[in-house]
Amino acid sequence: MRSLLLAMSITAVAGTAAGAETPGEKLARSQCLQCHTLGAGEPHGAGPNLHGLIGRAAGSAPGFVYSEKFMSAMKGRVWDAALVDQWLKDTQALAPGNGMTYFQDDARKRKLIVGYLQALK
Repeated sequence: MRSLLLAMSITAVAGTAAGAETPGEKLARSQCLQCHTLGAGEPHGAGPNLHGLIGRAAGSAPGFVYSEKFMSAMKGRVWDAALVDQWLKDTQALAPGNGMTYFQDDARKRKLIVGYLQALK
């Protein structure tokens, strides 16, 4: 009986840990979900779905209509960790006149968000 209770406790703790949000996920959910979706196959919001962003050509999320300014500025670029970090720091520096108004000055927070986005494959 004691071993059964121990096994149940270990399973409960593992399940809680597996379902817990990482700091990057928590930040992404609190700061990105106003405009974006994160889950595979979810419809776009005001901005494109971010699932699978890393490694994707900029401006290529299927079904999302990007602004001409964004497409002109980001043509030929592929999202990687460094580009996403630059984007989050100052979207207007990379694509002047684009519609995204979010800026994250805190490098640590950007790193956490980028790390979470890298895991969305």
